[in-house]
Order: sequence, then structure tokens, then C-alpha cells
Amino acid sequence: MPIERRCSPRKPVAMEVRLHHPSAGEVIAITRNISIEGMFVETDTTALSDDTELEVSFVTVGDTGPQQHRVSAYIVHRNAAGIGLMLRHVAYSNFHALRFLLEAA
Repeated sequence: MPIERRCSPRKPVAMEVRLHHPSAGEVIAITRNISIEGMFVETDTTALSDDTELEVSFVTVGDTGPQQHRVSAYIVHRNAAGIGLMLRHVAYSNFHALRFLLEAA
């Protein structure tokens, strides 16, 4: 059995995200699971390789309506179903949005 290297567990969450990278443009993907530190997204994009830095954007809906979030990330692994992302430099508001999504899951 593989050793879990994550500090926070991932939970199953399916939501639309957009991956942004200058060479690949904008790629729409669906999350399979998320954590405070990362996410796995289902996508068939082959334009991006491991260790590629990109941005992930997603929308949450709260009391004040929809809120757009944008987080820096990089690709840590891939398989036939999609790519695993590690989030970087998560701003306070994005951290709380991710916590909200995890608590609702």
C-alpha cells in the first residue's frame, strides 16, 4: 500500500475548475478530490507536463453571491484520468473557500 504523503486528507468534490497556462490557454476540468493543499482534476490535456506551474480558478457561492478564486499550482503527477495539482501561495480568502468546500463534502 502506498504511503500517504499529504498533510491534509483529500475529500471527494466534483466541481468545475479552469486551468490557466500561457502555452495551453484555458482548460476546463472537473475536480475529483480536493484538500487544502491540492486537488486531482479530470482532464485529457497533454499540453502540460509534470512540474508545470499554472493557475487554477474556481467559483464558490456564499451569502454575498458568487466569488471567483484563483490559486497558483503546479502539476505533481498525472495518469490517464487527469492531473494531480499541489496548490501554492494560497491567499486567506481562497484558503477559507477551500475549507468551506471540504466541510460541505
